[in-house]
Amino acid sequence: MKSIKILLAGSIMLATLVACNDDFMDRFPTTDISDQNFWHSARDMELYCNGLYTYIKGHGTGHERSPLLSGDNQSDNMAPQDYDKVAAGEHIVPESSNETEWNWTFIRKCNYFLARYQQAEISQEEKDRYAAEVYFFKAWDYFEKVKRYGDVPWLMKDLTTESEELFGTRTPRVEVVDSVLACIDWAIDKLPTKKNAVSGRINRDVALILKARICLHEGTFRKYHQIDNPNKFLKEAVNASQILMQDGNYRIYNTGNPELDYRTLFCTLDLKDNQEMIYYKVYEEGLLGNRTSNLLEGGESTLGFSVAKSLVDAYLCECGKPISLCKEHFLGHDSIQAEMLHRDPRLCQTICYPGQDLQRDTKIPAIPGSNISTSNIPTGYQIIKYWVDDPAEYLRYQNGILDAPIFRYAEALLIYAEAKAELGECTQSDLDISVNLLRKRAGMPDMVIDQLVKDPMSDFPSLPVLIDEIRRERRVEFALENMRYDDLMRWKAGKLLEKTVRGMKFVQSQYPSVVIGKHIDVDSEGFILPYWNILPNGRKFDESKHYYFPLPTEELVINENLKQNPGW
Repeated sequence: MKSIKILLAGSIMLATLVACNDDFMDRFPTTDISDQNFWHSARDMELYCNGLYTYIKGHGTGHERSPLLSGDNQSDNMAPQDYDKVAAGEHIVPESSNETEWNWTFIRKCNYFLARYQQAEISQEEKDRYAAEVYFFKAWDYFEKVKRYGDVPWLMKDLTTESEELFGTRTPRVEVVDSVLACIDWAIDKLPTKKNAVSGRINRDVALILKARICLHEGTFRKYHQIDNPNKFLKEAVNASQILMQDGNYRIYNTGNPELDYRTLFCTLDLKDNQEMIYYKVYEEGLLGNRTSNLLEGGESTLGFSVAKSLVDAYLCECGKPISLCKEHFLGHDSIQAEMLHRDPRLCQTICYPGQDLQRDTKIPAIPGSNISTSNIPTGYQIIKYWVDDPAEYLRYQNGILDAPIFRYAEALLIYAEAKAELGECTQSDLDISVNLLRKRAGMPDMVIDQLVKDPMSDFPSLPVLIDEIRRERRVEFALENMRYDDLMRWKAGKLLEKTVRGMKFVQSQYPSVVIGKHIDVDSEGFILPYWNILPNGRKFDESKHYYFPLPTEELVINENLKQNPGW
């Protein structure tokens, strides 16, 4: 615990050690650090690296909305009160790089360290250990940039105002990804094992799961966007995840309580004893806080977080069949109470079931016009994942101490299964050591290849049923963990964002004060339409441009060698 507190304090302090200008022209080392006085000891290396840990967002800090939770606003999983412009296809070319991924401050910090760390008067092993942390973060940040923009400048060295790279072209995506893999492989080789690592610091396993994530994304992106050599990355994804599975350092959190075990991962204040966590962000009273549980508690502070019906429909029935194929268990949509019965237990650990403690004396979802103090849940599907049943956490407000899962062992298992399936190599044995461990935690039947039946409501009707069902498992397991949008992009499934966003079935008798057409809108079947008035033409996804984001205008003016992404 002491080492984590030091890391938290150091990461807050060191954010000011390297003074940076966000303007691309000024991204060169202007720093409060004296090269003559700083780059000597292991403590210098540690202090510098601590500052890079602020890159890990988790639940954010203070009053900020949790990036982990709100990231799904861009996808078809959520329907926030204020609709997301990316999900709606209404985002535009930004003027500046502020608040975008086209920002090179963090890469500059990484390169600044890598240009100087060899000066330290410590063993080469110590130098390499800290450099490996920096290579890890550099790989992660470049991965995020590639996802957003495709081709990006690959900056290998510490730049000055005279560096020609400041006015260079964008490096092709395929070359950047190769360089990213070189960085992460170097980190894997030099980082300490979990057993030998300092608590809270990046270790070899964290680098392995990042590599697996990168390779699955790149492999499937190349496959479905028809770019050369996807199998190379799918095989790397299998290999990286398989190492984590074989090393035995982690296990799926499972106490035998399927009604609670899944949610425990997300509402436990301190995750240090949870063996599913490959890496988590620590929040400590007096050092670093977040507002996540407070936002979900109720009242006006909920800010309109709600889940879309398409996510709810993705959860299987308790028999292991989709709702479209399970008439004996699925009770229909006549009420939210009916549709949530006899379903995968993860549903009621993600969405608030009517009458659960989160809703206190209201007993029903607080939809607009319901005269309930929490009446800003636009779809009626209120989130319970990340809510802590502890009044003290609510009263901490923006100083909450709920830890944030960053990399879970569950991700390694699903990467393994998906990559194997995409390669055409997934066997029943593969499912039994991956997907079915998650099914067992949830109290659900195993996924059995010979028993899979294509869901007539599938979002992917042309896909093999095995890949389809692994994608379902991923959507359910990682709901509201900021993964769905990236998944849709890599699968070339952006058109799913155009599907009408619907909420729960409206039952007038449960909401006598709510007036259709005044407080809410519903479709011909009675399902709530949260965006009927503000998006009368629905959400749009332009496949000619929306798989990438636009470059900021000022960057194109400053550097004429940069070209805008197609369609923007």
